Amino acid sequence: MTDPLKILIIRLSSLGDILHALPAFAGLRKAFPDAKIDWLAGRPAGFLVSAVSGIDAVHIFDKTAALPLPFRHSSRFRPWKLIQRLRAERYDFCMDFQGLLKTAFLGFMSGAGVRIGFPKSLVREPPAHRFYHRMPAKPAEAVHVLELNRLLAGCVGREITAEPFDFITNEEDTRYVGSLLEKEGLENFVVINPGGGWPSKIWKPERYGRLADRIRRQLNLPVVVTTGPGEEPLYERLAAHCPGKPPVHFQIRFLQLIPLLKRARLLIGGDTGPLHLACACGTPVVGIYGPSCPVRNGPWGKDDEAVYRTLPCSRCYKRTCPADNACMDISVEEIFAAATRRLEKPV
Repeated sequence: MTDPLKILIIRLSSLGDILHALPAFAGLRKAFPDAKIDWLAGRPAGFLVSAVSGIDAVHIFDKTAALPLPFRHSSRFRPWKLIQRLRAERYDFCMDFQGLLKTAFLGFMSGAGVRIGFPKSLVREPPAHRFYHRMPAKPAEAVHVLELNRLLAGCVGREITAEPFDFITNEEDTRYVGSLLEKEGLENFVVINPGGGWPSKIWKPERYGRLADRIRRQLNLPVVVTTGPGEEPLYERLAAHCPGKPPVHFQIRFLQLIPLLKRARLLIGGDTGPLHLACACGTPVVGIYGPSCPVRNGPWGKDDEAVYRTLPCSRCYKRTCPADNACMDISVEEIFAAATRRLEKPV
């Protein structure tokens, strides 16, 4: 009897990028149902990976405690215990979905028999590609990152399809979110998530406020606004510019969004973790795009909407903008029209 295949996936961050890698993981699980598939995640994102069904073990890399760079000599900068655990597993394959020098070096130090990663033209830090044994060819045209991840996973030597995946349901979170909705008498509602990991990805909260009012008045649907830690001012500005009654505000943890989104009619937001979590949950989405490319990072569903402007500086992937976020100067009317179209299509 041969030992089961062992695969290590490396994707340390961010939440949205991890969500983008999960369909490829699910494809690997389908292709190799008996394999041991582990994941190396950064500490801030470990909770998300741990909530995904089918991952056998989650290893945590803490960048505040150790930096695995080959030119560091002090032992306190080297995550020896983590590397020892990885090497002890004797992985057959290591797949680096992130393409950093850091992640490529971690894959090298894992001792995996075959290291897989993106080619020079697709990695974020080009020298990283030198650590890989196998790399997918760059597609001739721009494709979604889901497809790039699927192609990378296919370098294991078998055709891999992007597959849906399941979250491990936390009953306490489900009950808590249910109690919030019951208290507010909400069902058949729209979620607005005004935040963004980068300032350049944030649509003006004042416009979200006017949008929420139009959804309530013209579509007869209540609106729930969700924010993360430190995003309270976004809701305050949104509520101040909502002509009618301010929408309900839920400040809940990321995983608590799952039971909320599964009951929502629609999510509207920028290119950030909650939008991609909505896609993973099968919730209809309207995405508002500016510095990131909607072809590469847009909503996953075939009927979902991505609204954007095309300017000479669009798709810059910069966290801040010297031009006052001109690419995000999208009208309320455009987003409302996209929301109406999406709501008219079947889920």
